[in-house]
Amino acid sequence: MAKPELTKQLIAEKLKELMLKTHLDKISVQDIVRACGLNRKTFYYHFKDKQELVCWIFDHEFANLRDLDQNNTIIDELIERLYENKDFYVAALTSDAQNNLREHLFEIIYEAIINRIIEILGTRRMALEDMKIIANYFSNAVVGCITQWAREGMKASPFEYSIDFHPITQECLKFIIDKYIKE
Repeated sequence: MAKPELTKQLIAEKLKELMLKTHLDKISVQDIVRACGLNRKTFYYHFKDKQELVCWIFDHEFANLRDLDQNNTIIDELIERLYENKDFYVAALTSDAQNNLREHLFEIIYEAIINRIIEILGTRRMALEDMKIIANYFSNAVVGCITQWAREGMKASPFEYSIDFHPITQECLKFIIDKYIKE
């Protein structure tokens, strides 16, 4: 592994350790670099701010998430993986800082839902603006539900949480697309 990647890993690990004792919003960049034995310049060489670090951790841990079957298993897989490291993700998803993980998660889910819409459409066509409205609606709903789950401490297991979530999302998405399409 290259040195910049190792440095990023160190910074990420130290942030996670700090978050075991302190809420993300209370941790400063100075706290992170002190725990790493680095200086602020090194941190800012790799990340523009703490929230970019949190998103990097998420992306690093979920690197293959976008390669999953787009039949909304991406959301099921996401829920399982968030739960595996729930202490970190509860803090990250409930942070109210600017450019937070919720915004980043929205972009990923939005892309997955656009792909699902295209899959549901098959050979039918829909205006791009209509697709964006539907994807925006469902992405906000999914991120909102995941955020609420995090605010509640992710007490429900991923299986309990997603057992009804997937069919409801899929059925509603298909229903709306079928109603929206003028054949």
